[in-house]
Amino acid sequence: MKRLKIAFFLHFYQPWWQFPWKLKEIVRESYAPILDLIEEFEGFCFSANINLVLLTQLEEHCPDVAERFIRAIQSGRLELVGSTAQHPIMPLIPEFVQKAQIEEDTEKKENHFGIKPNCRGFFFPEMAFSISNVELLKNYGYQWTIVDDEPVVATCGKGAVPFNGILSWNDFKVFMRSNYWSNKISSGKFSFTEIKAMMEREIPGWTGNVPAYVIFAMDAETFGHHHKSLINTLLRPMLKEWAGNKIVSIESLVSDFAERKVYYLPDGSWSTSIEDIKRDNSYPLWSSRFSIDRYRLWRLVNLALAHFDQARDECLRMTSSCHWWQISRSGWEPEFMQRGAQLAMDVIKEYGTQDEVASARGDYDELMQLKKVSVHEDWKP
Repeated sequence: MKRLKIAFFLHFYQPWWQFPWKLKEIVRESYAPILDLIEEFEGFCFSANINLVLLTQLEEHCPDVAERFIRAIQSGRLELVGSTAQHPIMPLIPEFVQKAQIEEDTEKKENHFGIKPNCRGFFFPEMAFSISNVELLKNYGYQWTIVDDEPVVATCGKGAVPFNGILSWNDFKVFMRSNYWSNKISSGKFSFTEIKAMMEREIPGWTGNVPAYVIFAMDAETFGHHHKSLINTLLRPMLKEWAGNKIVSIESLVSDFAERKVYYLPDGSWSTSIEDIKRDNSYPLWSSRFSIDRYRLWRLVNLALAHFDQARDECLRMTSSCHWWQISRSGWEPEFMQRGAQLAMDVIKEYGTQDEVASARGDYDELMQLKKVSVHEDWKP
């Protein structure tokens, strides 16, 4: 453990349709306490992704919190990576939309909020990675990303996940998030004392006590919102002991660990299991041949994307990954998916031909008839 470096990545995001009351609840329970810790402890704290759509909502409803994020980035307490404006599954949308998502995020953050990435990393929403996207990112100046190690384990075995080297495909570095340790933390079952003790027992058997690193990555809302106690039982003591020394930025690992070239990396996300890889189902929560409803939504959205030039903002919002995610899980909430479907249908009605409207109608009607578990009073389709 003495020779182990830790990178801790937090993903800050809320969808464009998030209710203001819910956003304020998440800010109160999660974002503000995390920022309190960043301001309290000296030295570097976290690597982070903050999508433009969240910053825009914070500016409107919690402007003081937006300013605190900006100060944390400018002070170097947060390593800010590049991202997309509206959180799409990048490998599943056309390249022209990928470019627009990146450019919208970059330009409005810099021109409106006065911030830009302070490293050369990029975060794929949901860690939905494909090597088909690498050249695009390199064209924008990005040099690395972070992906989940489960698809690599499923495809190449546990030995393919490095602890003292950095995978590189076509001169683009790919860091591995530890699915095992990240999920232990995000489960909410363990305190920092317990996590540290487990690491001290288990990690030397993996690394052999040579200089090594491990990357934790998860939704920021894990702390305080999803698990009320984790701010004080895990984050606070962890930062008190490790901030500014053991916790380092992801990009700093480049100078300490050698590059390891690979000639293949599997498609996948941080929700892709070994079983999904075996079934050739790389993005199971967003595009699965086992789900007719998700297929219908893609068909509807792709028809609307033909009118991107006339409805750029709507097209960026309709490709938010949340629309598919809301109909991919137990306890699903299709009313939130229907916001994306409604947006797509509005674009088709406004700019499409009569044939396009007729073609879209069947999928749209089926999606809008999905049974709702509950509909919040703030919005009904």
